[in-house]
Amino acid sequence: MKTRSTNMKVFLLLPACLLSFQVFAQEGEVHKAMDEKYGEPGRDKLNAWTDNMMNAKTEPQYTFTTALTMHITTYKNGDKKDESDIRYYVNPSSETFGMKPTDRKGRDNMIMVYDMTNHSMLMLDHDKMTGMAINMNAFMSKEMQERRDAGTPPASKGNTDCKKTGKTQTIQGYKCDEYVCVDNDRKTRSEMWVTTSLPVNLSVSGQRGPYAAYFRQMDGAGGMMMMSKFYKEDQLETQMEVTMLDPKANIMVKTTDYKLNQR
Repeated sequence: MKTRSTNMKVFLLLPACLLSFQVFAQEGEVHKAMDEKYGEPGRDKLNAWTDNMMNAKTEPQYTFTTALTMHITTYKNGDKKDESDIRYYVNPSSETFGMKPTDRKGRDNMIMVYDMTNHSMLMLDHDKMTGMAINMNAFMSKEMQERRDAGTPPASKGNTDCKKTGKTQTIQGYKCDEYVCVDNDRKTRSEMWVTTSLPVNLSVSGQRGPYAAYFRQMDGAGGMMMMSKFYKEDQLETQMEVTMLDPKANIMVKTTDYKLNQR
């Protein structure tokens, strides 16, 4: 978040987050399959891996000084398909950020905190006051961890060319510059409005879930994406816009208030 090195760490860390959800959701089935295929040795290996995953280091409290809401609209064949909001919490002075997604029923009872210093992720349910703390190193080989710590990104499969167009506009009170990124191999185009007036870079905290590839493209812009449109074969697929921004937020998440890793 503070440096480009941190951005690169996220390239390697966040894809494992989706896997962590699947592991816990299907834990019983995984244990049964390992028992049937490998017997006791396989079960012991799985238990050791699970224990390592649950051995996460966390801080007693996380503070976020910037809050923003990103409104996301998806399209299919030119028609609006879905709309959703993701609330981001950022602390530019530390390698932590939080996300609070809203599900299809409008619920936002879950907050995810990413602690890049301790390489851990927390999923907290503030209705039940329970949560999971996950050691993200459990999902990564030694080589992947070394690449992450060295700030080395994985090899890009695309050939994206990003250029600053010279156009400007003001969004949420901040002057933004337009960048257009084109990948001829993938037949994609991105039109992004980026400000450098905020100490926030969503190319870090946005790199997870179905929108990871979009946020990745803005890494070279070195700023905060305030609005964007993403096209595939000249057809609009996704539109994002910051609809709320509070650069003076004071949000605290106390992990000591939650019962963690109770299985």
